[in-house]
Order: sequence, then structure tokens, then C-alpha cells
Amino acid sequence: MKLLITDLDNTLYDWVTFYSKSFEAMVNALSKEIGVPLDILLAEYKSIHQKFGNSEKPFATLELPSVLNFFKSDDKKYLQKQLSPVLSAFSSKRNDTLKLYPGVKDTLDKLNSEGVKIVAHTEALEFNSLYRLNKLGIVDNFVHLYTLEDRYNIHPDPPNAKAIPVDGNFIIRLPPEESKPNPELLRHICREEKVDVKDAVYVGDSLTKDISMANEVGIKSVWANYGRNFSPECWKILVQITHWTDEDVAREEELKKTYANIKPDYTIENFSELLSLG
Repeated sequence: MKLLITDLDNTLYDWVTFYSKSFEAMVNALSKEIGVPLDILLAEYKSIHQKFGNSEKPFATLELPSVLNFFKSDDKKYLQKQLSPVLSAFSSKRNDTLKLYPGVKDTLDKLNSEGVKIVAHTEALEFNSLYRLNKLGIVDNFVHLYTLEDRYNIHPDPPNAKAIPVDGNFIIRLPPEESKPNPELLRHICREEKVDVKDAVYVGDSLTKDISMANEVGIKSVWANYGRNFSPECWKILVQITHWTDEDVAREEELKKTYANIKPDYTIENFSELLSLG
């Protein structure tokens, strides 16, 4: 192995659990703060998420009709200040629940010491993915982060948004149309990293999106089976606020049918098992 391309969410950490619990803490705090029932707020979040094409935008709170109506203002800086305890509920729960899976840090360190080039590939937006790598103390394990370009920055005060210092070429932004399971983007990554596909390994938690495209390209595919071990209740919350449209759901169902019989080259139950692949 000369190049490891790794997915992030539910491969290096349990995104479903941390994000659903953090979001739940925030929306419960918001409901109490402005006296609006949860079902109404969740429906509004879903609408805003669909507008921006992404479910991971905590500042969507400042766009909710119920919030605008309660405070009689659409001034985002003012709303951020008024809802500071609500947004802090998200951050506090995230601090408790955003954790690396067992073996991840030690494995990345070991591969680095052996001269393996490691890059991250994710469909999470740029700021969110970079924030998590930095927060979890593993950003220095990667030579590049391939991530989706955020075309809808809704931070209330963009010039003063906290920046995470990385080298200028660390982030490689991908257009939204280069989404999984597009095998061409893996060929693109290998070309960028100057590594032949036969010397690359791709690890991810999705058979339909990760393993299928790795197999098609001829990259050694590793299925992180442990990434599916999350509570159904956590998943239920995400479904209620998903940015997916009916068309997205239909596309996902088609992918499941198309790749129903997909098989990974390897299946792992702990990230450290990558070390035995050679």
C-alpha cells in the first residue's frame, strides 16, 4: 500500500451518533427558548436543509421562520447572540460525542511512519470536515483533504469565522457533481497523488457509494463494517431533517439495487485491521 484513501464520516468517527445527538440537544434547547413544538422546528430545518442541499448546517437555526418570527428580526449577528445558549448546546454535546473509533489514531500514525501517503475523501462540506480532523487531532496525518465545495456559506459573520490553519494546497475542493459513487474521482485522486491505482487502498462504510466505485476503478476496497453500528433512534432524527429530496431518495434506492451484490476485497471490524493488509 502506497496510498490510503479514507472516507471520514462513520469510518474514522461515528458521525451519525455525534451529529444526531448534537442536533437533538440544539433543537430541544431552541424549542424551550422560543416555545415552538419540536415537530414544527424539525419540518422547518428540513426545508432549510433542502434549500442549501446539506443537512449539516447548524447556522440554519438562524434561517428558521419560527426564529425570525419570534425575534422579529432577520439580522443574523443579532440572532446568533440571542441564541448563543442554543448554539452552545450543539457545541457542548459535540464535545461529548465526537470521538475517533478505537485504533484510528494509532493506525494513521503507524502508516505515516511506514511512508504510506494518506488522504481523506468526504462528501461533508469543507469547513465541517476540516473542523473535525483538527478537533480530533489527526489533521497532520493527512497530506490532502478532498472535500465538497460549500456554495452556500450561511455563517452569520463570515469575515470573523474561525479559520483552521492548514497549508494552502491541503484542501482540494470537488464540485458537487463529483459525488459518490463516481469512479472517476478516485482516478483523479490517484493522479493527483501520483500513485497507481493498484498501489492504493480505499476504506469506507458504504457498500453502494464507497466500495462500488473502488471496485470499478480497481483500487483495493475495504469495507468499514463497524461504521453501520449506530442507534436506529439516531438515524431517525437525521431522516426527519434530511436535505434529501424525493429524487435523492429514488436515486439512493436505484444505487442499492444496482450494487446489491457488491463485495469488498476486505471487511474490517476495527480500523487497525488495515495494518494487516500489507
